[in-house]
Amino acid sequence: MSFLQLLASDHYHELDPNDPRLWQGSGVYGRRTDSGMRVNPEISLGLAAYYASLRNISEDIAKLPFKVYRQDGRDKTVDREHPIYKLLNVQANPEMGAMTWRETKTQWAVGWGGGISEIERDNATRPVAFWPIHPSRVEIRRDRQTRKLWYIIKSDDAINTPDVKLPEEDVLHIHGLGGKGTTGYRLSMLAAQTIGIGLQTDRFAAKFFGNGITLSAVLTHPGTLSKEAKTAIREQWQGEYGGANDAHGLAVLAEDMKYERVGIPPNEAQFLESRQFTVQEIARWFRMPPHKIQDLEHATFSNIGEQNIEYVVDCLTSWAVRWEQEVNRKCFNAAGDTGLFAEHVFNMLLRGDTKSRGIFYRIMFMAGAMSQNDIRAAENLNAVEFGDTYYVPANMIPAEKAIEGPAPQPTQSRQPDGLNQSAVLPVAEDSLLRVLTKEARAAERASEKFLPGDRIAFEKWATEFYAGHAEYVAKEMLTTFKLMGILNRDIEHVSEQCESYAKAHCAASRLALARSSDVKKTVLDWLVTRAGTTGPILIESCSHADMGS
Repeated sequence: MSFLQLLASDHYHELDPNDPRLWQGSGVYGRRTDSGMRVNPEISLGLAAYYASLRNISEDIAKLPFKVYRQDGRDKTVDREHPIYKLLNVQANPEMGAMTWRETKTQWAVGWGGGISEIERDNATRPVAFWPIHPSRVEIRRDRQTRKLWYIIKSDDAINTPDVKLPEEDVLHIHGLGGKGTTGYRLSMLAAQTIGIGLQTDRFAAKFFGNGITLSAVLTHPGTLSKEAKTAIREQWQGEYGGANDAHGLAVLAEDMKYERVGIPPNEAQFLESRQFTVQEIARWFRMPPHKIQDLEHATFSNIGEQNIEYVVDCLTSWAVRWEQEVNRKCFNAAGDTGLFAEHVFNMLLRGDTKSRGIFYRIMFMAGAMSQNDIRAAENLNAVEFGDTYYVPANMIPAEKAIEGPAPQPTQSRQPDGLNQSAVLPVAEDSLLRVLTKEARAAERASEKFLPGDRIAFEKWATEFYAGHAEYVAKEMLTTFKLMGILNRDIEHVSEQCESYAKAHCAASRLALARSSDVKKTVLDWLVTRAGTTGPILIESCSHADMGS
């Protein structure tokens, strides 16, 4: 069917306005831009910024855990035994892994305007496989009587199969913003002018370098040259001075010939600026932070972390929600699926550095929101015995108790020089955390330098480091106690307690590093729990010393 016949046909208004026949291929079906370049989803992949953006979104969505949960009141548990869990995370069909299928489907959804898969079901209507269908083979029609959507899968000429008609409930269709709500705009069509400029700029650059980085020129001769003479001069000139390797050579002109340059210098045509602007424009189309496609012109080390969060929130989350809603409304309709839903887990993309994670885990641990095993699970570590207990600060009470007021307490005699441990403990723990942070950073740098190749050199470094670190630990703790004003009597005794603790602390750290097979995980565990467990011991010893007991 020709373009004009398609426009005049009775069913044209039923077609997807972005039907690939309207613009795909060559001739009248192509989308020729004002730059002279023809653009379609496949040609657009030749533009580096477009390909990088498409790849980032597709890969990052596909690599996220896509877990199936069962809701039970306020709680939810992962249902790894449900068939959908395997389809979303292990194998989508006998020929394709889950990540490959999700990556391909997301790439179609972003670049082609729709990622489409047939849902193969068993006799109980549960999905058993997802089969991707290239969007160029799909036509969406609405039945005039029932108003129900149908997906017409066009035959593949390679195997000459007949057209297939699929109901909407058996098609997993992921698409973005669109004009009708049932289909999405093809980004390569909307951004065709920008993509065309980028492709044409790349083409100009290739020809520019291919012609020797020097613009085209004219050689003039005072006499009349034969056709053979012109050809010989042109071939000799091109052979000696054409191409990047032979550019900027010294030419010798004979017989009063003159050399004249023609064309526009790249700086006048704003060549480099145009290429840079195209990268930024493509990033806008995808809502992509420029640094994700290696454009670091406006990026700094201080804002990369925030831009990564922006990328997840503003770019990826909307595609993840589209995936979740489509899977949830079409894949959990069988008996026994009540309360089931699928949801992406973004933790792997939002993980901070070791220090940031350690501080976060410590806050959550101290607030009673996470146990040791919860933290270890988040770091992909095995659980430990007695690690499922949740701890809260002893000086905190429920809000209801605060409203009721404190309960009457029996009168007790207070030693005048006693130590309020509940007030001192948070300050001491902060001081210990500074000590541990210094150790963690030093140990990480040393492990990167020496491990896994030179274990002896690493242990030698640890011995030398902790020989001087013990003095720093003792001084840090003693300074903390002085600032809190709790040393009233036996300052020498408290100083001895700090020195004793510092030696024991450094010995324990050195032993832990010597036994560790993963230094980064070991020091992370220090930042999470060690300050909270060793702080009370130090406070208790100093408390008795301070009271002269």
